[in-house]
Amino acid sequence: MNRRKFIKTLAISGAAISGMPLLGEQFIPFAGAADIPKFSFAHITDLHLDVKGTSTWQHREKSVPLFIDTLRQIGRLHKLKFVLFGGDQVHAGPRDRDSLSVFQAWTRHLDLPYYILLGNTEVSPITGVSTMTREDYLQAWWGRGVSPGRSSWSVEPEKGVHIIGLDVTVDGKPYGEASPASLSWLRNELAASAKARLIIVVTHQLLLPINKEDAQPEGALWMVKNHVAVRDTLEKYPNVRMVISGHHHASKVETVNGITYVADPAIVTYPCAFRVFTVSRDGIHLRNVGLDEKNIVNKARELLLADPYARLYDPENPQNILTFNVGLTEQDRETTIPL
Repeated sequence: MNRRKFIKTLAISGAAISGMPLLGEQFIPFAGAADIPKFSFAHITDLHLDVKGTSTWQHREKSVPLFIDTLRQIGRLHKLKFVLFGGDQVHAGPRDRDSLSVFQAWTRHLDLPYYILLGNTEVSPITGVSTMTREDYLQAWWGRGVSPGRSSWSVEPEKGVHIIGLDVTVDGKPYGEASPASLSWLRNELAASAKARLIIVVTHQLLLPINKEDAQPEGALWMVKNHVAVRDTLEKYPNVRMVISGHHHASKVETVNGITYVADPAIVTYPCAFRVFTVSRDGIHLRNVGLDEKNIVNKARELLLADPYARLYDPENPQNILTFNVGLTEQDRETTIPL
């Protein structure tokens, strides 16, 4: 099936493009951009596909229809150059192989390149329950950036633009950490790309805290443990202008020392959205795109609010978790910063 037919098939049950909710946008200028052709890509993260799964604060019971709805939205976005899947595509558990099959079957219809990062769920099999391992996923996604024995990658989708997928996952752990080998590889990639006009780095876990708890022991599970060392490395290269991450299931945009750190929302957790990036000589335009499945999204909202996680976030006002996930400020959600 070609892309046009795939789009038409998915769109039959969907709302019109004019009804697609936009949750945020921001403009980030960068120097030396005159030679960069305009292009767009999507970052989709934390699907947590779980066939016959049970919902918690993650609406895994409906993870498959949420994924299909996401692809429907992708089909409506014209002229995407590629798609990044940012980790936790498949939830660890007894149906991980079935869930991988769902992912493979539906992404097979995409007629544009897509690249994959591993998330903590892909490297944390449940002993005696899971059937998939890190190497199984690398084998299954061979050619999508990763390959057997190689989980970090670099691509050049346009001349002068480099996308670096940095695997910071740690086997059996929710937090991330860049190993000495990974840091060495990163330094080599950055040095080799020193003449690139723009470098964008993608990780699963965060390199910059998005709330004060992330800097405390109880929030360490969201972070790359040696995030300071990784950021110090990136800051040595002025053409590194953006880091994109997932894992926290929340939206945040913050610029520190010339690098903009973007945390993107999850598909499986309210607000059930992904981010589209448009790169041009004017800057990088960020836009969150929501889904059409309003009943499922509303249920995801209820699940998040009712879960103990909401009270851990704010014991006195647990409803604040909703705003946190969508984005606490206008900049995170609906702000445009002009040049």
